[in-house]
Amino acid sequence: MTSIPPPSFASGLGRRTLVIVAAAGLLAAPALLLRAFCVGESCRRQAAPEVRAPFCSLDPQLRRLLADGYRQGRSPEVLVVTSEDATVAGATGLEDLSAPWPSVEDVDAGRVPLVFQGAGIDPAAEVPAATPLVDLAPTAAAILDVRVPHPGVRSGEAIPGVAAGGPARLVVLVVWKGVGSDDLEASPAAWPTLRRLLREAAGTLDARVGSLPLDPTAVLTTIGTGGLPREHGITGSTLRNEEGKAVPAWGRGAPYSVIAALGDDLDEVLGQRPLVGLVGASALDRGVIGKDWHLRTDQDEVVLKDRAVRQADAAADLLAGGYGADDVPDLLAVVMHDRVPAMDRALQRVVQAVPPSTAVVVTSTGPLAAEEAVGADRIRAEVEGAGAGLTEAVAVGGLFLDQDVLVEADASQEDVIRALRGIRASIGGPMFADVFGGRAVEFGRYC
Repeated sequence: MTSIPPPSFASGLGRRTLVIVAAAGLLAAPALLLRAFCVGESCRRQAAPEVRAPFCSLDPQLRRLLADGYRQGRSPEVLVVTSEDATVAGATGLEDLSAPWPSVEDVDAGRVPLVFQGAGIDPAAEVPAATPLVDLAPTAAAILDVRVPHPGVRSGEAIPGVAAGGPARLVVLVVWKGVGSDDLEASPAAWPTLRRLLREAAGTLDARVGSLPLDPTAVLTTIGTGGLPREHGITGSTLRNEEGKAVPAWGRGAPYSVIAALGDDLDEVLGQRPLVGLVGASALDRGVIGKDWHLRTDQDEVVLKDRAVRQADAAADLLAGGYGADDVPDLLAVVMHDRVPAMDRALQRVVQAVPPSTAVVVTSTGPLAAEEAVGADRIRAEVEGAGAGLTEAVAVGGLFLDQDVLVEADASQEDVIRALRGIRASIGGPMFADVFGGRAVEFGRYC
């Protein structure tokens, strides 16, 4: 008698699987039929909720400008971008200089004049539109015919064709704080001296600061070093230092620029023989010539005055003291902060005072904020409502957080971010289009 082997476990599982699949098909058949014939609401699909990745949701060009203005360990821990319906301003370290915080409308932000006139310059040379201010210092070095050390540490390059003929013995760099090209074009009769230079020399109204935020302290250091804030590290008027404290730039306990400015390199290459000077409105202007980068015994001349006319007079006095008088190249920076007509008259005074064989370079740091802008103090007050003392300091476009208070209050950076996202503009919409931590900027290249 032939015995029939008992069914194997596998074959039994196979039959059970077929039964389950068949049953599932029968159960699913009504739904499939409904879908096929679009009965009732069966064809309506639920839209997936929109997921906004912090920082990555911004316009790519805006992300690049923000990334070029950020440096880990120096910049605020929390950064913001205002919405189209709101403007925020302040936190430059000077009461009468209110810088605009980054906005979703800032893709083309930081449009500024840039003019080269005088010795060592081809007046017919073209300064292309969108030339970044990082190119100013390398171009000035070429005008002076000085090779600076380690050019690869900065992103700026000399503008082709501007430096021509014999080298200049002196570069006088004039920078207008709180002015952009849009401001100039809105008041065309207010700057006849600058207009004449633009007409007679190599220049453009379409240069670009090249980074955000438009903190004048950061922009002046970009002008002086030929590097972006992510390279030189002076990201604003307030920085976090090596001890973890938020301190004013260029003051006691402040970190130095990561790369040398043209004034530093002139002293280093030429053995401290060049005359290097600054006439400015504030100690925050120091980045335009540098400070003790190579030697802690640098003897640059620094004069601070509060009005353009006084700044022009101080510059004329320094020029009369020997700048450009020999074959050793010199550098004098004049940083002005005043109304445009006053700065234009002061520019004329400086141009008239320069000696022969001088190149004059003129630019600006970008516009002030609109008068109706919300003050940075209100933003800080709103955040402090979520926990007293959470913010150690306010910067243009962000907040430095007090880590000790965060720990004591059992709070986190995310609590501050949520508080910022909850702030409303005057029309009722959100004040900020995006709020994010610095880490989001660091990893922005993966967006």
